[in-house]
Amino acid sequence: MRHYLYIWHDPAERMLVASGIEFKDFLPALGESGGIVLRRGSAGTIKKPAAWQTLARQQLAALAQEDLHACGSHAWADWQGAAPAVHEADVAAMLDHRGALAPLPALRGRFLAFAHDDGWYLKLFYGEWDDAAALLAGAIPPGLGTLDLEALQQGGDGYWLQDGMVNLELTTHDIDSVLNRRL
Repeated sequence: MRHYLYIWHDPAERMLVASGIEFKDFLPALGESGGIVLRRGSAGTIKKPAAWQTLARQQLAALAQEDLHACGSHAWADWQGAAPAVHEADVAAMLDHRGALAPLPALRGRFLAFAHDDGWYLKLFYGEWDDAAALLAGAIPPGLGTLDLEALQQGGDGYWLQDGMVNLELTTHDIDSVLNRRL
C-alpha cells in the first residue's frame, strides 16, 4: 500500500473506488482463490479483444513483484475452485464490463477490479461486503489511520487516510483532483 489511502463506497453498485491500494495488497484476500484472470493494457475492441491470461494462486506473488504500474491499465477477476474453462469472448466481455459485478458464472469469483497505474486508481466490484471488508482490514496498515468499515459500508462519504489521521473527502472518480490537493 502506498503512504496514503483515498477510498469511497457505492453500496448500490457494490463498488469501491480507491487510490493507494496496489495489487500486492490483494494477496492475503486472494489466498483462498484459485487464481485470477488478468488483462493488461488497453481494453481492445470487439473485433480484436485485449490479451488476457489465467494465473493460478501460486503465480500471484510473482505477479505482485512485477511493475504493474508500467502496464498502465489492467483488469482482473478472481475465480474459485479449478481454473475456469472460458472462451476468449466471454473473458473480454467480463473484463471490459463497467457496471456492477457480473462475473462469469464459471469463475464464481468475489472481485472484479479495474486499475490504472497500479495503486493510483482502483475501481473494485465485489460480490459480498464481507469479502471487501476483509480485504480492507488486511490491507490497511495501522499507521495510515483506522478506517470505520461500518461507516464506509453505508456509503455517502469518501475518506482520506494518511499519517494516522482519517479525514472526510469528496467522492469522485477524478483521483487526480484529490491527490493534487492532498499530496
